[in-house]
Amino acid sequence: MSGPTSPVLANYRVISHDDGSEEVEAHIEFMELAIQQAQLARPTQSAFNVGSLLVNGRQIIATGFSRELPGNTHAAQCAIAKSKSTHQAHMVQGSVLYSTMEPCSFRLSGNVPCSSHIIGAGIRQVVIGVKEPATFSDCQGVTRLLEAGIEVIHLKLLEEECLLPNIHLLS
Repeated sequence: MSGPTSPVLANYRVISHDDGSEEVEAHIEFMELAIQQAQLARPTQSAFNVGSLLVNGRQIIATGFSRELPGNTHAAQCAIAKSKSTHQAHMVQGSVLYSTMEPCSFRLSGNVPCSSHIIGAGIRQVVIGVKEPATFSDCQGVTRLLEAGIEVIHLKLLEEECLLPNIHLLS
């Protein structure tokens, strides 16, 4: 494949089934922890409940969930902000971010989008559970991350579980 989009597409993978590999098992384990974070978010009619986890190797650096911190914060934003006050802050550069939903590319509130926080933090890979539904906006988070050279893995086999904390918006 040639053309300007081939390097971007090469950084995007979809995992649709559990092949038993160590990589997929680790992704499932960490995404299940991110789902637990999403379940901590208080449901609202104006935003999704998302969970996030920052990981370096097998070590969890920080967790986050929607609206955890003051200021209408998103899950990835919370995890990145919280990581700065840990003794593992130096591990964020080159880490992996797990997010139950695609990181936002635009904030109606005017806050910095999660995709910008991720790019700025130097995160090397993002694993998402589900692409953001078009309920509130046309999210281009995956595209922004790929254009910045960040690898994105869509862990499609856990989509239903990742959407469950948002059933109040999607039913």
